[in-house]
Amino acid sequence: MGFHQVLKSILIAGAGANQIGIIIKVRELGMHTIAMDGDAKAEGFKYADIAVCANILDADTLEEMGKLYNINGIYPAAELAVEAVAEAAQRLNLPCFTPLVANRCRHKAAMRRALEFSDLPNPVYREAFTLAEARDCAVGIGFPLIIKPVDANSSKGVQRLESLDELHEAFDCAMKYSRADTVLLEEFMEGEEYCVDGLVNQGQYISGGITGKERSELPYRFDTGIYMPPRLNQPELDIIETCAYNALKSIGFAHGTFHIEIIVTEEGPRIVEMAGRPGGGHIPTDLIPLAYGMDFMADSLRITLGEDPISTRHHERGAALFWLSAQPGTVTAISGVDEARALPGVQELVLNTQPGDILAPTVDCVARDAIGYVLCDGDSHDQAILHAKTACATCTIHTA
Repeated sequence: MGFHQVLKSILIAGAGANQIGIIIKVRELGMHTIAMDGDAKAEGFKYADIAVCANILDADTLEEMGKLYNINGIYPAAELAVEAVAEAAQRLNLPCFTPLVANRCRHKAAMRRALEFSDLPNPVYREAFTLAEARDCAVGIGFPLIIKPVDANSSKGVQRLESLDELHEAFDCAMKYSRADTVLLEEFMEGEEYCVDGLVNQGQYISGGITGKERSELPYRFDTGIYMPPRLNQPELDIIETCAYNALKSIGFAHGTFHIEIIVTEEGPRIVEMAGRPGGGHIPTDLIPLAYGMDFMADSLRITLGEDPISTRHHERGAALFWLSAQPGTVTAISGVDEARALPGVQELVLNTQPGDILAPTVDCVARDAIGYVLCDGDSHDQAILHAKTACATCTIHTA
């Protein structure tokens, strides 16, 4: 049964700026949209049929809203809601991965243990609950290493450490963002990093696309630009897809939308993190359609409703999203916006700041997103990247 034959209802867990594209797609597909977010001023609310200000991290509340609105599906649009969505979906007998799988996606140490149990390659890793444990773990792993909260999002609290002298401050920062009050220390993996976005429908793996990326300067680690297709040949693409497929099997991921980060080291690909929700950076809503003509989000929503995906690739072009940058401080002026928007290939330029705003140092995705981004296309990835970088250089945020 197709979307337009019966008006179906879907509950979207998360209605922030990053979820607007998802909510719009639900509306385009003719579904009744209930957007739920803990922020009463969530930007996505104005795109939904019904806006519910409530805690998306609470499975009981999600279940209650699901019953109230007689929903046909519940969608984990926000990273922090993944576990609660899985629990509520199971209670409501709706299509979704299980709560156990959700925990393995959200809890980075649980993910590492599942990969290890399946004999898949891991970096050396340790989980620490106290600073003393973290110190012992760091000595055992050796430097450089990565420290991160075990269950945070948006690269919060993620740093590379070069010595024990840096551990105390980095541990406190990582612990601040951990809901489970534990951190993960990992051997630093050198290599190019990629994102793999896709779907699993009743155990069948469906590729959405692989994203190349440019990353921040160390010690912090977040994306400064992403693009499709990546600079890889077909055998290299196949190796990354196989790594993603095996990782999904290892955690029992049999149904839903996934986003996986992989580093290709000299020893081969290694999983960085896994997520049971669509990727950020407008990958599912903009990059995949621009690069391949595939309506990835529509298929993602179909799977949430227990329907089969139908979209296919129609072409291969270049697509790139690069984030604007600025020095920390008070924004005094913004110049070159109209000129940047008029440049070739620019599909969208979004500014999230204005004069008078105070910009924090860019140490994670939250601080990065507070500035803005440029979305571009081109005949190839190189052309799309050039268009995006040119637009970013043209639009200048002045701070004092």
